[in-house]
Amino acid sequence: MKQEKLEEVAERYVDSFEYSIAHPRRVAIKSFINGAKWQQEQIGKSEFLQKLRATLSDAEARRLIRTI
Repeated sequence: MKQEKLEEVAERYVDSFEYSIAHPRRVAIKSFINGAKWQQEQIGKSEFLQKLRATLSDAEARRLIRTI
């Protein structure tokens, strides 16, 4: 299965909706891409924290998470 580039997906998504002059197409595409990147960072942080908690005691994990 072919993987699409984030930019291609963003363009197709934005083109499926009407957008106004207040939000030009390029701004909507950039917003979509930034949102996808932010979401991926959050998933990465969540996975990291889950692995951290699995290797430490609850008290140690809580202490380290507060410093992140």
